[in-house]
Amino acid sequence: MQRTNLRSLLLGVSIGAIAAAPAFAQASAPLEPEALADIVVTAQKREQSVQDVPIAVTALTGTALATNRVTTINDISGLAPGVTVRPSAGGVGVPSFTIRGAVSYGVVPGSDKQVSIYLDGVYISSPRGSIFDLPDVTRIEMLRGPQGTLFGRNATAGAMSVTTRDPTGQFGVKTKLTVGNYDQNRIQVGVDLPQVGPFSGYASFVHYYKRGEVRNLGAGQVWDRRNSPDGKLQTSPKWLGTRNSDSYFAALKFEPSDTFSTVYKFDYSKSKNTPEASAFVGYDPTFPLIGNLIGSLISSQPTPFPIASDGRRPDAVFNSWSTVVDQKVQGHSLTSNLRASDSLTFKNIAAYRKSSIFATAPIDGLAALTFTPQTVVPYATFAAFSSVPGLATASPAVQAATIGAFARGLASSVGQPFVILGSSSYGTSSQYSDELQANFESDFVTLTAGALWFHGKDRAGTQQGLGGTTTFAIVPNGVLPIASQGISYNKATSLAAYTQAEFHVLSTVDLVGGIRVTHDKKSGSFIYGLPTALTAIDFTYKKTKPSYLVGVNYKPSRDLLVYAKFSTAFVSGGKVGTIEFDPETVASYEGGIKADLFDRRIRTNLAVFHAKYKNVQSAASGSSFSPGTFPNQDVLTTFIIPQGGPVTAKGFEFEGTGLIAHGLTAGGSLGYTKTTFKDVAPVLLASGAGEFVPTLRPKWTGTVWGQFESRPIFDDARAIIRVDGNWRSKMALDPNQHRPASYLDAARVSPAHWIVNGRAGISDIKIAGAKVEVSVWARNMFDNKSSTYAIIPNGFLANVNFEPARTFGLDLGLSF
Repeated sequence: MQRTNLRSLLLGVSIGAIAAAPAFAQASAPLEPEALADIVVTAQKREQSVQDVPIAVTALTGTALATNRVTTINDISGLAPGVTVRPSAGGVGVPSFTIRGAVSYGVVPGSDKQVSIYLDGVYISSPRGSIFDLPDVTRIEMLRGPQGTLFGRNATAGAMSVTTRDPTGQFGVKTKLTVGNYDQNRIQVGVDLPQVGPFSGYASFVHYYKRGEVRNLGAGQVWDRRNSPDGKLQTSPKWLGTRNSDSYFAALKFEPSDTFSTVYKFDYSKSKNTPEASAFVGYDPTFPLIGNLIGSLISSQPTPFPIASDGRRPDAVFNSWSTVVDQKVQGHSLTSNLRASDSLTFKNIAAYRKSSIFATAPIDGLAALTFTPQTVVPYATFAAFSSVPGLATASPAVQAATIGAFARGLASSVGQPFVILGSSSYGTSSQYSDELQANFESDFVTLTAGALWFHGKDRAGTQQGLGGTTTFAIVPNGVLPIASQGISYNKATSLAAYTQAEFHVLSTVDLVGGIRVTHDKKSGSFIYGLPTALTAIDFTYKKTKPSYLVGVNYKPSRDLLVYAKFSTAFVSGGKVGTIEFDPETVASYEGGIKADLFDRRIRTNLAVFHAKYKNVQSAASGSSFSPGTFPNQDVLTTFIIPQGGPVTAKGFEFEGTGLIAHGLTAGGSLGYTKTTFKDVAPVLLASGAGEFVPTLRPKWTGTVWGQFESRPIFDDARAIIRVDGNWRSKMALDPNQHRPASYLDAARVSPAHWIVNGRAGISDIKIAGAKVEVSVWARNMFDNKSSTYAIIPNGFLANVNFEPARTFGLDLGLSF
C-alpha cells in the first residue's frame, strides 16, 4: 500500500513538471507568462529572494494559505516537505512538530521545544496555548534544519516565522463572510485608515465558529471544580472538536521619513474550543486487576459503549470528562527600522506576550463512565490490592474478607461517574523580550549581528488544591475533591549575542561563518501536596552555550545557487523538581541546489542533510517506571530524562514549481527522512516491551498542487482554481511495536494517506465601486479518517485522535 502511494505521488510530481522549490508564495498575485515571480523572505533576518537564501525554506502566502485554510499553526502540516504538525493530547494547545527526525513537544513544565515559533520576529516561548487563531497573516516561512545562529536556542529542528500585515496608509475596508458545514460561520472585517502625517493604521476583527464533528455520548455531565479558587462548574459538551473564537488585531505605523519607521502591533485571541475526540480502541483483558475492571465497566454500561477498533474516526465517542477549553492569548510588539546609510540598517523588536489556558481530556478514551453494580467487586479487588500492604501474600480468606469490606463501602457509589485516567491542566505564561539587529553590506562582506534579552514566567500544572490526573476514581456528583496538587512555577532569563557574515571572496563564491553565544538562567519551584501540607522543591539552572555555522555558497548566475554548510543548535536544559536534564544538541551537515530553469519558468530546490542529535530530551511519567527509579517521581506528573543516543536523521527535501502556461502553475514536493535510535536508555526499554522505535516520524512526505488563474472574464474579474494534495507515509504511534496485545493493532501505526484541499472562485468583480470575491472550498475533501496520535498508558488500554473531518463552504468577500 505504501509503495503504491509513493508511486502515485512521484507520478503526480512528474505530471506537474516540477522537481522542487519553495514556491507556494507566488500564488498571491496574477502570474505573467514570462517567468515565475520572486519570493521575498526574511529567513536570514533581512529581506532576500528565497532563491538566494542557503536555507531549506518554504514560504506560504496568498491563495496557498486560503486554499489550505491556514488559520492556526496546526494547519501548515504537510505544506512543506518533511514537516508534520499535530496537536498534542490533552487539549492544552501545544503543537507537536516533526522535522528532520526531531519531534518537538515542550509539554513538560520548564522544558523547551525543538521548533521555534516567531510572530513578527517575536519568539513565542510557552508551548501551551500556542495553537491560536493567527492574526492577519501575510506570509508564513517554514525553515527546516538547525537555525541556532540567527534564531537561537530551541531551534534544533527548524523555525516557523509568521508575518502579519502592516498598514497601507490608504483608506480601505475588507470584509469576508464564510458559511459551511458543521454550522461554520466566519466573519472578518479589516479597516485601513488613511495616512495622517507620518501615521497610518489598520484594525481587524474575526469571529469564527465551527461545531465539532464527533458527538460526545457523555455530554451533559457536570463537573464541579469549585473546591479550587481557580475552578468553576463545567459541563461536558455535546460535540468534540468545536472551534469558537474571537480575534482582534491592530497595527499603527509611524514613518516620519524614508530612513526611519516604527510599527506597533497588538493581537488578542479568546477561544472556547472543545477538545478533539479521543476514541477508545481497546484494552488488555489479561492485565492484572485492571483488565477485569475495564471489561466489567464497559460491558455493564446502561447504553452500548463505542469502541473504534479499526482506528478510524468514529461518529461518536464517550468523553464526558472533556470540557470547554478556555484560552486567552495577547501580544504587543514594537518594531523599529533605521537606515543609517545605504549599507547599514538597524532593527529593534520589543515585545510583551501573555497567555492562559485551562483544558481537560480523557487520556483513557472513556472517562467518565457510570460506576455500575457489576463493577463493584472488580474495583474493590483493584483498590484492595493497590492500597493494602502485603495483601498479595495473605491467605485467600484474608484477601476475600478485605475485598468484601471494600465492596460494601462502594455500594453507595453505584451510578456515580468513574474516571480511569482523566487529565486537567491550567497554565499561564508571560514574557518580555527585546532584540537589536544590525545589517551591513559592502562589496566584500554582508554582515548580520544582534543581541537579545528575553525574560519569561510560566505556571503549569493543576488548579490549586485539585489533582492534575484523576486515576481510577469515583467522583460523587461530579464534585472534584481537594487532592494533592502539583504546580510548577518557572522563570527563565536568556541573554544572547550573534553574528553571521558572508565574505564575497570571489564574484561567484561566498564563505559563510556565524556564531551565537547564549546564557540561560532558569529558576523555579515545584509545589505539591494537599493545601494544608504543601511541599516546595526549588531549583536553579545556569548554562552558557555557543552555536555556530560555517558554509560556502556558489552562485555562478542569477538563477543558480549551490551551497554547503555545517551548523549546530541546542534545546535549553533545565530542571523539573530535582531531576536535571542537559541541553539537547544537534550537529548537521547540509547541501543544496536552488535553480530557476528555462527562463525562470521552472523553479527547483533540493536539500540533502545528515543530522546527529545528542542528549535527546524525552518526556516521561513517573508511573511508567519502577518506584525509586528517579527522585520524587511519585509526585512529578511529567519530567525529562535522556533518551540515550545518539539519534541520527538523514534524508532529502525536494520542491518545485512550474509555469505551464499563462496563469497555469503546478508544483510538488517530496521529503524523505530516515531516523535511527542508538543505545536507548535502559529505563525506557524496560518501561515497554524492550523496544523503542521512532514514533510520529513518517519517512516520506509530499505534496502535489496546481493553480489556474484566468485572464479577465469580464472587466477585471478573474477565475482562480487551486487544488493541493498533501501526503505522508505511514508512521508509528507506539514506540513499542512488539507489545503482544492484539488490541493495540489500531493504535500502533497511522496509515499512509492523502489530505486533499481545494478552492475555486472569481475575484475582482466590480459592483458599485466595490470589489467582490466569491469562492467555494473544501478541506480534507475525501474525508480521510486516519489516526494521528495515540496514548497507550502502561499498555493496559489505548485511545487515538484523528484527522479533522471534511469541511466545505462558501466565501464571500467585499472590499472598497
